[in-house]
Amino acid sequence: MARLLTLSLLALPLACAAQNSNVLLTRDVNGNFAIGYSLVPPNDRAVQGNINLLAGWVPASLLLTGNKLPTVELTKYDLLRQELRVRRPKGDSIIVPLSRLQEFTFQASGGAGRRFVCYPAATLPADVGGGCGEVLANGANLQLLKFWRKVVVQRPSSDNSYASNTNVNQLEEQTRYYLRWADGRFVPLRLKRASLEQALVGQPAALAALKARKGGLGSEADLAAAVLDLNPLLTAPAR
Repeated sequence: MARLLTLSLLALPLACAAQNSNVLLTRDVNGNFAIGYSLVPPNDRAVQGNINLLAGWVPASLLLTGNKLPTVELTKYDLLRQELRVRRPKGDSIIVPLSRLQEFTFQASGGAGRRFVCYPAATLPADVGGGCGEVLANGANLQLLKFWRKVVVQRPSSDNSYASNTNVNQLEEQTRYYLRWADGRFVPLRLKRASLEQALVGQPAALAALKARKGGLGSEADLAAAVLDLNPLLTAPAR
């Protein structure tokens, strides 16, 4: 039986890309997906690092925009260009712009997987790079999201030769944490108790419970647990 996602994707204005990444699909100046524009990327030694979130092809549950049922495909999440690549049965891959996705979840054996929710680029904070947010805590009133991206930076070469005085291009991973209120607002957050307290100003019940909460909030797991516990105490923020 034909695969639902493959049929859906073929109906979209997508482009094929060689699996060995010898061709890059570019975007136009407005950030829209552009068909037919391609360029030869630098060779593997020109930019050091892996552009993807995870190594190799990983099964993920994808929910396309306008669809009600997800389907599972082998995928790679390109953090540099903020695109999802889906592997087709014949071995090549098609690039799915994040604007075509509601969400996707990387599957994990024996676990809940890693869920990413995609929001309209115009509604996202500028420093997240237009990507999808990984849901660390999903409450009815407040979500804790982690945004991933990779950028190319120049660093001194590790070549120890006497004549070497050059820089190399390397991929640098950057992450941003945000709270997302039910009304769609994003509030930046750091892995600190004081940062969460500041974000909860105007929420007296939740703020009092947070101040009475024992233990540190210096890890993702601690902060996610706190957000879930405080969710029932939150009220709709005044605008």
